[in-house]
Amino acid sequence: MDHPEQTVGDAGRRDVADRADADSWSVRIVADPGPPTATVDRIRTRLDKRLSEAAGIGSLTADTETLALNPDGGLLIPERGHALHDDASVVVVITEFPRTDRRRGLIAEVDHRQSTVVVSLPALGLATHRLLPVLVAAVTRIRTPAESKAPHGTRWQPGERDDIEFLAGRRLLSRTRMVAGMVRGNRPWRLIPTLTGLMAAAAATASFGVFYSSIWAMANALSPWRLAGLSVLSVVVMTVWLIANNRLWERGGSLPSARARLYNAATATTVLLNAAVLYVGLFVATACAALAVIDSGFLAQELGRPSASYRDYGYLAWLATSMGTVAGAVGSSADSYEDILSATYGYRERGRRRAEDDHERRIEASRETTRDEQET
Repeated sequence: MDHPEQTVGDAGRRDVADRADADSWSVRIVADPGPPTATVDRIRTRLDKRLSEAAGIGSLTADTETLALNPDGGLLIPERGHALHDDASVVVVITEFPRTDRRRGLIAEVDHRQSTVVVSLPALGLATHRLLPVLVAAVTRIRTPAESKAPHGTRWQPGERDDIEFLAGRRLLSRTRMVAGMVRGNRPWRLIPTLTGLMAAAAATASFGVFYSSIWAMANALSPWRLAGLSVLSVVVMTVWLIANNRLWERGGSLPSARARLYNAATATTVLLNAAVLYVGLFVATACAALAVIDSGFLAQELGRPSASYRDYGYLAWLATSMGTVAGAVGSSADSYEDILSATYGYRERGRRRAEDDHERRIEASRETTRDEQET
């Protein structure tokens, strides 16, 4: 299990029993930049009302801040944890860091001794609206444990310490939900505008198919199944090229194999979605260009038919798009690695990968220095 050894340091501990007698509690939410902050902003008003009704919470504050996490997703820096508790009874940290227990996604960790909750947003999958009942359940679990019920589809499970509990999803499809949540956190729609080199190469090659009659004949000689196979092949080629050329694949050197597989599944899905969207967009553009440029009578003459149909134009655009997609993959080499990294990963994942790149560069620089000293 990827259990954190601590969530907030000893300096942040409080006597829960004393605070339970207080008239009201205050809750402070600290969310990672990006989707966690945006999700909290959407539910802020409803959350305030629900916490007041369910747990007698008197005040709720929300901030955006990136707190240090250990490799398992637990909070570090005890001094910072103490500062967070100075003006709040309960501290809730919402992170885009994925947390798992073998095959199950861990949605939230509740530390009763330190009155701290850590919520992993990716564990909610695409249903980020579930964050509201999760937060209510977690805070209520600290405030009045006997009255707290796990949200639908989840259950409470004990941690390694008696005062720690985890809110976990059902084992079935839990990993799939986690990957979907990571993909959503990556916000894949940001990648396409950064691939200017790819789109230029793809459009240029696809236009080649519009203007050369030999490709018209070839496209209409192929069966729909073969054209579909070429489509799949071209999208896969683009996906593999983008991942390999930009070093997006996690080799697992610094991560457990299970976590590396999780990251790689999210990466492959993110890039594959972009490749599919690019393919569809290029097909539409190519089909429109073919209809605008190629006269139907001329197309029918070149194909040796009495007349040309929309099917002929569609097959032409289909083959040209597959050609353009493969060429576009090679053209992506001209795009900026930093732009692609920023558009492909969430805030924490970008930071982790940049830190790994810096570490590898420092090691390589150290090796080169050692070789130079040995040679001299």
